[in-house]
Order: sequence, then C-alpha cells, then structure tokens
Amino acid sequence: MNRISKRWLNQQFPDFDLTDEDGNNVSNTSLIGKWNVIFFYPKDDSPGCTVQASTFAKHHDAFTALNCQIIGISSGGQESHKEFQCNHNLPYSLLSDKKALLHRSMELGKTLGWIPKRVTFVVDEMGVIRYIFDSQLGVKRHVSTVLSFLKKASLSPQ
Repeated sequence: MNRISKRWLNQQFPDFDLTDEDGNNVSNTSLIGKWNVIFFYPKDDSPGCTVQASTFAKHHDAFTALNCQIIGISSGGQESHKEFQCNHNLPYSLLSDKKALLHRSMELGKTLGWIPKRVTFVVDEMGVIRYIFDSQLGVKRHVSTVLSFLKKASLSPQ
C-alpha cells in the first residue's frame, strides 16, 4: 500500500468547492447519496489523459448502473475542460482545480517532479474513500480496477 492509500483510505473525502466545465460550483456535498469515482488526471487532451477519460466514458453506463457518478479533476480551466469534454463525448463532469489546491491538500504529489499524479478514488455514499488506485501509466487500469472494486462491493442492483 502506497503513501496515498495509507493517508486517505477510509477517511472522509476532503472539503472542496470547484467549478465544472459549465461554470457551476461543485462541492463535496454532491458526493453524498451515491457512490463516486473521482479521478485526478494531469492535463486535458494529453495522450494518456485522453485514453483514461475516454475509457471512463466507454464504461459510463456500467458505473451508472451501480449508482455511481464519475468526476474528473485537473488544473485545466473551464474552457479547456468544456472543449475536452465535447471533443471526446465525455458524459461526466470535469472540475477545475486551477491552483491545484485540492491536489496539494491531498498530498497527491507529482511524477518525475513535475507531472501531477494520476490517482483515482472510490468514494461511498457517505463521502468516505473506500478504494484508491494510483498509476501514472496504467491509464485504462484506473477504469477496470475501480469498476471491479465496485462490483465486488455488491453495488449491483438486486
């Protein structure tokens, strides 16, 4: 288990108030009442981030069937997020952590000292982090591992 997992696993997702691609404020209160997959990614339209975001989009129906919303977060601005979302048909919100305040407060760190870490959190209906996947290069595995976790957590309809 890495440092990020030890620090945040089974802890409340920290308070935040960020802007989505449409300029709406989104806070941690929007996490309550449903499961959430929150993925931090380095940059809109970069090759790895495009594959990751598109893979989440491809499996969006599977997450929705588990009463789970997907949220992407990076330091990109509202316009960049809107363009990224439209260009790749992303059916979920992208939040702007423009000054990387949430990223830094969660001590997610950087790869090679300059690339923001790619980390995905699974947050339950009460806002508690239940699973963390941290891999800069395993962009598709962010989707497959969290989807597998959610299915094992018996979230599928009875």
